[in-house]
Amino acid sequence: MSAGGGWTIRRLSGTVEELHGLNPDPDVDREAWLMSPHETALVLGSAQPDHAAASHEAGVVRRRSAGGAVLVAPDDSVWIDVVIGRSDPLWESDVNQAPLWLGEVWAATLASLGVANGEVFDRYEPGPWGRLACFTSRGPGEVLVSGSKAVGITQRRTRTTARFQTLLYRRWAPEEFFTRLAESSEQLRVALLTAAWPVDAHPDQVHSAFISCLPR
Repeated sequence: MSAGGGWTIRRLSGTVEELHGLNPDPDVDREAWLMSPHETALVLGSAQPDHAAASHEAGVVRRRSAGGAVLVAPDDSVWIDVVIGRSDPLWESDVNQAPLWLGEVWAATLASLGVANGEVFDRYEPGPWGRLACFTSRGPGEVLVSGSKAVGITQRRTRTTARFQTLLYRRWAPEEFFTRLAESSEQLRVALLTAAWPVDAHPDQVHSAFISCLPR
C-alpha cells in the first residue's frame, strides 16, 4: 500500500521475535510497518541481561535496539515501525535529534484522536528505572501526556538505514508488567502505575491517523 510523500505502508504479522528480527532493505526509501504480533511477550532491550525477566516460560524476546523492557500485547498495544534511508531528508546523523520529527508525527496523530496535549520530549532522562522498564524513562522523540509516556520510541541504525520502533498502549496493565520483571522493588511497582498514558482507540483508527500525519 502506498501513501503520499513516497511512503510505502506494510502490514506485517508474525511472532514478536519474528517481527523484531526483520531487516530493512538497504535500498529502502520510506516505509511504515504496521505490526500485528501473534502473542504477548516481554521484550528486553539489547543491553539488558536475561535475568531481567522473572521467567522465560511466559514469552521473552530480545530486540536489537537499546532501552528498557516493554510488554507487547496484541490487544493492548499498537506497534508501528518506521524505516528511512540515509538519503532521505528526514535522516539525521545525531541519534538524539533523529527521532524528533517522528515524535511530532505521533503528537499530531494523538491530537487527531482527541489527545491534544502531547509533548515531544527532546532529551534522554532514564530516571531510576528506565534501564529496566522503557516506559519509566524519557527519550528524544517520545510523546508525553501529563508526564506519562504515550508513545515510546527506540531506534536501530545501520550505515544506510534507520528503523524507528514505536509503541503506544491502548490499555496499560502495570501489575502484569511488574510480575514479568525479576525486580520486585515496591518503588518500581509504584513507578509503573503512572508510567504510560493509554490511548483507547481502535488500532485501525490509530493506523489511519498515523499514516495521514506522515510528512509529505
